[in-house]
Amino acid sequence: MAQILPSIFGADIMHLQDEIDFLEREQTKLLHVDLMDGNFVSNIAFGPNQIAEMKQHSKMIFDVHMMVDHPLDHLDDVIATGAEMISVHYESTPHVHSMLQKIRKAGRKAGVVINPGTPEAVLEYLLDEIDYILIMTINPGQPGQTFIRKSLEKIRNTKKMIGDRKIQIEVDGGVDREIAKECDAAGAELIVVGGALFSGNKEEQYKALKDAVK
Repeated sequence: MAQILPSIFGADIMHLQDEIDFLEREQTKLLHVDLMDGNFVSNIAFGPNQIAEMKQHSKMIFDVHMMVDHPLDHLDDVIATGAEMISVHYESTPHVHSMLQKIRKAGRKAGVVINPGTPEAVLEYLLDEIDYILIMTINPGQPGQTFIRKSLEKIRNTKKMIGDRKIQIEVDGGVDREIAKECDAAGAELIVVGGALFSGNKEEQYKALKDAVK
């Protein structure tokens, strides 16, 4: 059974504490938090100070998705936020292996993110250092894009590549209730949802999303 991860980037920034309180009331276990530098992606959002502040006011496990150039320069600050899960883009650094080791050494779960144009095969020699693989199902950094349907094949291929290893597959981008169901069937275990949750009636949307992956 897959798990829905709300993305706080999709929430109402003017009422962020209210949004976090809503997710807590809904007994959300995992919160997806984007860290964007305006370079690797065009948007800027949630630096380490903001993430640390949110972490202090939440019991949820934080899954921080680093969308930054030179991620090693920021890693110590991200670890210091208290985030339990930290993922780095394969495309953002030639030293992804050492970053994964550093994340794990700090006692956190280490993830690798791959963009739509990056084949899953590049991760073959990193599998023993990875706790989860985040497959971007849109191009990162810009909300409102359409789910890339080729991603379903990538999820299935990644599942085969992982084999018996205890590595989770996460997906992020353009996911609604029906797509969440398809991603679940393809083998994704962690499904990030932003706009499809926070637009409209949140209670109804969240229930529908969770029901879709039961």
